[in-house]
Amino acid sequence: MFLKYIALLSITFSLSCSDSIDDIDMSKIDFSNIEDLHAQPLPVIQKCVEGKWQWTEISTWGIVGGFRLTHTFVDITKDNVIVTQNGYDPANLADRFSYSWKKKKTLSDYTSYVMWNNEQKMGKWYFDKIQNDSLYVLFYNANGGGYNNSSLFLRVK
Repeated sequence: MFLKYIALLSITFSLSCSDSIDDIDMSKIDFSNIEDLHAQPLPVIQKCVEGKWQWTEISTWGIVGGFRLTHTFVDITKDNVIVTQNGYDPANLADRFSYSWKKKKTLSDYTSYVMWNNEQKMGKWYFDKIQNDSLYVLFYNANGGGYNNSSLFLRVK
């Protein structure tokens, strides 16, 4: 009897911790405003970040401060990221990579899903929050000052 109880308890626990999209009522989520996006299940994070974005800002904590961007765009699909520039910006950020998701401890001292650059075999970004279709993006790896850079992406309608 005790073994049946333990088995039932472990099945219940594993189902309650699932990140399956089938376990989440996606119709009740406002995907344009999630304060703790970093703490959400993977299907919610994926739904929030996929799409077309304008990369408007980079903050380089601990080094120089940061800069604004006006001509840099990010297209995040189910398994690829394409960064394009249609004019001059202070940094050349054009890039293209496939990605997967890995659950990792971050420099922000919490565990979250990290967008993993498959070609470079390293973490790229994790996503802190989304407010009014503004996505707050943190770089997974530390910069030269030991901090992680942050960025702001605005959803392109």
